[in-house]
Amino acid sequence: MLKVMIVDDEIIVRVGFQSCINWEKYGCEVISTCESAMDAIAFFEKQVPDVVFTDIMMPVMDGIQLVEYICTNYPGTKVVVLSCINEIEYVKKAIKLGAEDYILKLSVTRDTLIRLIARLKETIVAERNKESVMEIRSFRREEDFRLLLLGNTGITDCGYILDRLGYAHEPFTSYCAGCLLIDHLKTVMDEGDSDSYTRRHGLLNIIREYFGKFPRFDLEFMDEREVMVIFTLKDGEKPKELLPDILKLLNHALKTHLDLTLSMGLGDRCYDRTLIPMSYQQAKRMACLRFFDGEASFHAGPIVEKAPFAGKRSFQRKIQEAVFKQDEREVRRLTDEWFGRMAASRYYEQIEIIRHSVMETWIFVSGYTLQETEDGPEYDDSGCTADFWSAETIWDLKQCFQTALQTILDYLQANKSAYPEIIELLHYLEAHVEENISLEQAAGRCALGKSQFCILFKKTTGKTFVNYFNRLKMKKAFALLSSGKIQVQEAADRIGIRDISYFSRLFKKYYNMSPSDVKKM
Repeated sequence: MLKVMIVDDEIIVRVGFQSCINWEKYGCEVISTCESAMDAIAFFEKQVPDVVFTDIMMPVMDGIQLVEYICTNYPGTKVVVLSCINEIEYVKKAIKLGAEDYILKLSVTRDTLIRLIARLKETIVAERNKESVMEIRSFRREEDFRLLLLGNTGITDCGYILDRLGYAHEPFTSYCAGCLLIDHLKTVMDEGDSDSYTRRHGLLNIIREYFGKFPRFDLEFMDEREVMVIFTLKDGEKPKELLPDILKLLNHALKTHLDLTLSMGLGDRCYDRTLIPMSYQQAKRMACLRFFDGEASFHAGPIVEKAPFAGKRSFQRKIQEAVFKQDEREVRRLTDEWFGRMAASRYYEQIEIIRHSVMETWIFVSGYTLQETEDGPEYDDSGCTADFWSAETIWDLKQCFQTALQTILDYLQANKSAYPEIIELLHYLEAHVEENISLEQAAGRCALGKSQFCILFKKTTGKTFVNYFNRLKMKKAFALLSSGKIQVQEAADRIGIRDISYFSRLFKKYYNMSPSDVKKM
């Protein structure tokens, strides 16, 4: 059912035009009759008609202006001009602006209108079918590229998909894949682009504009943060030489128009089309090196392997000691030195190793635990650990680590003038973690009643005595197990827990992993 609007400033024309045929019989519904162009525009904000019949000569805003508005903002809507014999020049102007046809008011007949409606309906249905086919083709093409480049197909399926995508066997032709990663995607989205469709397609269109120096290439999203490009090259075309400068210009435009940048990796050139997926995987690994070089960076092979970075327990002990001495200068010095050494290990495989090393060090220094079900800590360290995994560059990761350490330093500083008897007990607990000290014994050491002790201990540490001491024991156990030199039972014994099942449950509560998992790290 086509939705029809009639616009004319004369009521007799509106009523007569609406009444001259049975619109429903011919697959139409008159959804609005408007006496001015302004009324018509206001109605468009509520519902968009398929066909608009409009007069030309109207006060305030004429039909020519309405035609221009509709054709510019609603190109799928067909406009038919209602005119008098002496308005032919205006009709020509309306047709030039995009009007579909015109009808002379005084000579229109029922049959003429029925034929016009049939033709408009046929045109609209054909256009909609074409749009649907294009959407299906576009979706299938994007999905085909994902299947191909993720490497989840066999040789036969790979060849079939390449044929479907138009990558036929061609002599003297080579291919090169690239991977573009959107820098700081979370920040970009948080800063408030509610129209993700516009941003997505605007991004692709700007990239196409700058990659236009290459006659043949395909461009598609792999996911919300990753865009693939495949260059089809003839001899003499060298994308590796051109792309660094192109990427600089592209990023300048993207920063100006979409407030984002891209980092890019380029895979090896291949002369066999079935090696395109391998070239893309190389490109993705290279693009991920922005972790070391920062946003808007370009990387191309060859991939250089390096010895894996190894975190040292001695460093962890030093930084832990500096934190609990509240020596902020030493904390900064140790952190700068450590991240400097990690940044020198510039190799793709090192990225996850570095993340794990930072996480392990944070656990060692802070005794990080999951949020407790009751009496949780006053400072929230759970956000810090999430940031460790989402940091895009090593310098972002360093900032996250320093921020996390600062939460401990601030907490210790805030509690510096806490109750001296409780502070003395904390030092005692640290030195006697292998003992099983009860709440009553702890209160006795402070010469306090049980209830008063519980209140003061919670005010000083932010935790109950049992949670605090268990956390201290698990922190010691983690350090023992991560050394790799002792077994789980021995670690449990050395913190005064004889029941291995209870030890494992308690350990998992605090670290969300089993004791045996720590030995594998």
